[in-house]
Amino acid sequence: MNLLTVSTDLISIFLFTTLFLFFARKVAPKGRKKNRFSRKVAKKIGLVDKPNFRKRHQGLIPLVGGISVYAGICFTFGIVDHYIPHASLYLSCAGVLVLIGALDDRFDISVKIRATIQAAIGIIMMVFGKLYLSSLGYIFGSWEMVLGPFGYFLTLFAVWAAINAFNMVDGIDGLLGGLSSVSFAAMGLILWFDGRSNQPGNMVL
Repeated sequence: MNLLTVSTDLISIFLFTTLFLFFARKVAPKGRKKNRFSRKVAKKIGLVDKPNFRKRHQGLIPLVGGISVYAGICFTFGIVDHYIPHASLYLSCAGVLVLIGALDDRFDISVKIRATIQAAIGIIMMVFGKLYLSSLGYIFGSWEMVLGPFGYFLTLFAVWAAINAFNMVDGIDGLLGGLSSVSFAAMGLILWFDGRSNQPGNMVL
């Protein structure tokens, strides 16, 4: 995988997500046209962010950002011609999280249920994908810090913490996407300079 391929994939995600958002735009405020597609659909299914004691915005804001990004990623995964490890597992787990997020926005699911599902996603990832933190590398000097069985618990906590940390900062347009892009791009560069040039593109995706 080269930089041109990665750039093409990212452009595909951007274009498809933009197109998706075009048809699922923010609910029009009062005084504007009331026949917008997104307004009718959002109000009908109740997938809108309503002002409360924690949210000071005005009007009903449709919650389609995560859905549109996931749709863009699915589209890109379907057109790329290079191998992406654990693609089906990733899309399945991400799809469950998107669904739970949408249901939570609509029905306000309890924290216990959300935490349980997030933990289940982490366990599925470790069991079926063999993806877990087995080592922290040489962060304390010349000896490798091997985690052993503790790696499963640390991975589970890391997954849960990452999901909720990103969810908590999602309050300003573009903030979550910007932080995610910076984080994954940085990890992609680390992999690139470490000689694993086949992985940075997957990290950015």
